[in-house]
Amino acid sequence: MADVLIVFVIVLTIGVVFWPALDAGEFWWTDESRHAMDGVFFLDLARDMPWQAPYQYALQYFAQYPALALNWYPPLFAMVEALFFAAFGISEFTARLSILGFALIGAVAWYAWTRPVWGRWVAALSLLLFFLTPGVLHWTRSVMLEVPAVAMIVLSVLAFDRYLQRPLLTKAVYAGVLLACTLLIKQSTVFILPALLAYAILSGRAALLWRREAALAYVIVGLAVAVLAVHALKFGAMGLGATVGGLHEAGHGAPQMFSLARWTLYFRTLWEVGGPLLSVLTVIGAIQLILARTNPQDWLIVSWLVTWYLMATLLFGVPGNAERYTMYALPAISLLACRPLYALTIESKAIRIAAFGLVAALVVWNIWKSLGEEHRYVAGYAQAAEYVVGQENPGLILFAGKHDGNFIFNVRALDPDKRHIVLRADKMLVSMSVHKYFGTVSHVKSEEDVLGLIDRYGIGLVVIESRDIVGLPEFGLLSRTLAGPSFRLQHEFPVRTNLPEFSNLSLKVYRYLDMKANAANEVVIPLPHMGMEIKLQPRSRQAH
Repeated sequence: MADVLIVFVIVLTIGVVFWPALDAGEFWWTDESRHAMDGVFFLDLARDMPWQAPYQYALQYFAQYPALALNWYPPLFAMVEALFFAAFGISEFTARLSILGFALIGAVAWYAWTRPVWGRWVAALSLLLFFLTPGVLHWTRSVMLEVPAVAMIVLSVLAFDRYLQRPLLTKAVYAGVLLACTLLIKQSTVFILPALLAYAILSGRAALLWRREAALAYVIVGLAVAVLAVHALKFGAMGLGATVGGLHEAGHGAPQMFSLARWTLYFRTLWEVGGPLLSVLTVIGAIQLILARTNPQDWLIVSWLVTWYLMATLLFGVPGNAERYTMYALPAISLLACRPLYALTIESKAIRIAAFGLVAALVVWNIWKSLGEEHRYVAGYAQAAEYVVGQENPGLILFAGKHDGNFIFNVRALDPDKRHIVLRADKMLVSMSVHKYFGTVSHVKSEEDVLGLIDRYGIGLVVIESRDIVGLPEFGLLSRTLAGPSFRLQHEFPVRTNLPEFSNLSLKVYRYLDMKANAANEVVIPLPHMGMEIKLQPRSRQAH
C-alpha cells in the first residue's frame, strides 16, 4: 500500500509540473510541429487506408503538408501519438498529452525497477530529481522525442533485468520487444544496447545472454536494427553525414572531434543543467559506489553512463544540443545522487536524516523552480491558419517563415477534409533541408521568377513572416514581389512569444489579385538533398 501511495504522489507531482505546458499555446521549437504532424500523418493513413500505394500516399501527403520528419526519425512515437489524436482530437494539447503519457509510464517503470534494489526513498527521489531538473524542464514538457525515448529505455532496463533474474522465454521476448520499440522511438537510444550487454557481463551473468531462450529476443532487436539501417540508407544520408561527417564541426559550432573542449562538453553541460548541489551529490554517490558496490545493478549505472557519454561525445558534439542530450543520462545520474541514501541505512540515524534532508531539499527546490518557469511558446500561427482556411477560393497557399510547421499543423487541424494545400517557400523558391549549413539550391533569381512560379502553380494566398528569421535571399525576393501591384495585404497577425529572437514579428497574409489556374494540374517539388522530386496533383488532392 505504501508503494501505491508513493507512486500516486509521484504521478500527481509530475502531472502538476507538466500542466502549465499542456495548454501553453503553439509549439516553440520547430521540431515539435514535425513530430506532431508525423502523428497526424499516421492518423490520416489509418483513416484513408491507401494500402495499395502507401509510399506514394506518403509522398503526396508531404507535398500537401510539408512539415513531416519521417525521413529523419523512426515512426513509433508518431504511431502512438496518432492514437492520442484519434481519441482527443488534433491539437497542440493532445500532442503534449502524449508526451505526458510516456513520462508517466516511464516513471512507474523506473520505480518498479529501482524500488526492490535500492528502496522506496531512493526510487522516489531519483524519479523526482530526473523529471524536475530545471535545466531540461522545457525539453521534457515539449513535443520532442527525449521523454518517450527515456521512458522506453527505462521499460527496456526493467524487462532486461527481469530476464536476468529469471531467464524465461516470455521475459526474453518482453525484453526484445521493448528494446526494439525503444530503437524505433529514436536512433540515439542505441547506446543502451552495449550498456545492457556490459551490465550482464560485469555482473557475472554473461552466460544468460547465450541461452536459447534469448534467441528470439535477438531476432526481434535485429529486425528493429535492420529497419533503422534501411531507413538511414533510404532517407538519412544527410542526417548521418551531419552526425559523423563533420558538418556540425564545420558549420554549427561543434569542437573538433579529438579536442579537450569536445570531451569535456558534457561534463560542463551536466554541471549547468543539474546545478552545483546535484553535481556534488552525484560525485558523492560515484565515490560511494566505487568504494562499496552492493548490488549487481550498480554495474548498470556505470555502463549506462559510460556508453551514453561515448555516444553523446562522439555523435552529438554541438553545444546547442548538449543540454537536450543530457536527458539520456539524467536517470542514472539522479539514481547515483540518491544512492548514498540506500548505503547509509546501516549508518547512524543522524547521518541518514541529514542525507535525506539534503536530497529532499533539492527536490523541493526543483519543484518550486519548475512551477515558476513559464513554458516557451510562439503563438499567432493558429489564428493565421484559421483566417486562411476560412477564405474563399484561396488557390494553393504559399508559406514563408521559420515556424512553417505551426501554420501547417493548424491548417490540417482546421481542415478535416484535407482540401487545402500548403507550399513552403524554402522548398519551392529554394531547396533547404532543416539547416542552411546542409546547403541550399536556389530556384529563383529575380522577382519575375518568383511571380512566374506563383502563376505556374496557381497560388492565391501567400503567408509570410514580417522579417526573415531564416536568412534566405529568396525570401527577400518574395517580400519585394509581394510589395507589387498584383498583391493586396489582407490581414496581419501579431506573433506573441516569450522568446526574444521572435519578438517584433508578425504574419502577413497577401492575396494574389491575378491568380491563375494551375493548367498542368501538377506541382513539382524538388528535393535535391534527397536526390528526388515529388509531383503533386492539386485538383485530385483538393477533391479528396
